[in-house]
Amino acid sequence: MRLFIAVPIPLNLKTRLEELGNEIKQEGIKLVKPENMHITLKFLGETSEEELEAIKNRLKNVRFGNFSCRVKDIGVFPNENYIRVVWAGSEDEGQMKSLAEAVQESLGGKKERFSSHITIGRVKKKVDLKNFLEAHRGEELGSFEVSEFRLMKSELKKEGPEYSVVETYPAEGADA
Repeated sequence: MRLFIAVPIPLNLKTRLEELGNEIKQEGIKLVKPENMHITLKFLGETSEEELEAIKNRLKNVRFGNFSCRVKDIGVFPNENYIRVVWAGSEDEGQMKSLAEAVQESLGGKKERFSSHITIGRVKKKVDLKNFLEAHRGEELGSFEVSEFRLMKSELKKEGPEYSVVETYPAEGADA
């Protein structure tokens, strides 16, 4: 099974990001369904049932407190001349990065570069999004309280990936 670890985002933000996605809807851009939007802390990839229990137990050791996250700005990876991903940025006081590092540490393995963002769409061919990026650069899109992260399962289907929650890990002091 394919697994990843993510922070969920609230419906009002998903709705706003879907509206932004609709502005760039065109051939060559595959928009992320609102129900699939999240902030990825770590992608685990193919994982066996045996590994799953160990992962679940290790993630229980990750300690963090609630924190506020602002969603601000629109950008692209890797750059505006060669766009592969359109994203909305997330800002906080470094807590999301600390959480991602704590997750990575709990699972062992090498430390990976972390870029806190929410994917709006994936680009399959050359597109010009200069006007869109210019119109939304620096835009405040909303904020939310991070009170949990989730171990997620991704099933690849013809209509696109389908995500389901395997386990939820609440912040310390959060209502369980």
